[in-house]
Amino acid sequence: MADLSTTYMGLKLPTPLVLASSSLSNRVENFQAAEASGAGAVVLRSLFEEQIEAANTELEEQVAKMSEAHLEARTYLPPQRVGPQEYLRLVERAKKSVRIPIIASLNCAAPGSWSDYARQIQDAGADALEVNIYAVGADARVSGDDLERQYLEVVESVRNVVKVPIALKVSPFFTSFANMASRFDRAGVNALVLFNRFLQPDIDLDRMALQSSMQLSHPSEMLLSLRWIAILHGRVKADLAASTGVHDAPGVVKQLLAGAQVVQLAATLVKNGISHLASLRGGLEEWMERGRYSRVEDFRGTLSQKQAKDPRAFERAQYVHLILSQNG
Repeated sequence: MADLSTTYMGLKLPTPLVLASSSLSNRVENFQAAEASGAGAVVLRSLFEEQIEAANTELEEQVAKMSEAHLEARTYLPPQRVGPQEYLRLVERAKKSVRIPIIASLNCAAPGSWSDYARQIQDAGADALEVNIYAVGADARVSGDDLERQYLEVVESVRNVVKVPIALKVSPFFTSFANMASRFDRAGVNALVLFNRFLQPDIDLDRMALQSSMQLSHPSEMLLSLRWIAILHGRVKADLAASTGVHDAPGVVKQLLAGAQVVQLAATLVKNGISHLASLRGGLEEWMERGRYSRVEDFRGTLSQKQAKDPRAFERAQYVHLILSQNG
């Protein structure tokens, strides 16, 4: 039988299949089902910067009211700010429920006091932390350089307070993503998760108002992360995690061939159930047996840009070939 074990950010995983941060990753029963079906790790649902800041504001308002009656009230409170305690309890319960690594997730847009909460998540038992940076550069006064610097400051603020491995989940929307990946790598992230989805509002013509809806990813969305994982494999120290658009076993195999250390899965599990992990695992094992691969490491990255016979295929050459072939 094929050996599917791998490592991710120094953590030992029984398989490269990871339950991604999603609506499924907020219940202990789901973690247990994922482990039983072949997940190598679980990324918990995201705790948002806005949730932490809102909780801190509420606490400050309560303290202010107490202080009006008792001036010494503040001295009875611990010096650190208190964040959403239910998330810490989720981390603790998750660690007790399964043997596979538990990766907590913080979703943020900019550096802030929320980063102090990362230490509390670490202390609750998380094996690693995934920082999901989701920011839209809508302020014309903020330059691209400023935004890039802000992203690096987020990494630094978290790295300064935790010792556990850090994965950084980002969008591909940089002028030079390869350059930013290298800078994130030098900043000390242990993994890059490619990519978070750029969710956008639509307009409801009947109500004449903005509307938001969460659409499941489509397999075609996998190609973006496939391309960049293939380009970055062997060129950064950080592990590479594929995210978005992987719906079947061939998709898993492709990402591993490009150089992914793990493949994060959400939409296909929402659609087909957590037990679908067993089908993905079986498909991966079957493909490896057909190719006579005994370990995942035997073929990981063999079709990356670094190993490809035509490295230009991942860059402009493929674009030119497709356009010219369509134009006759």
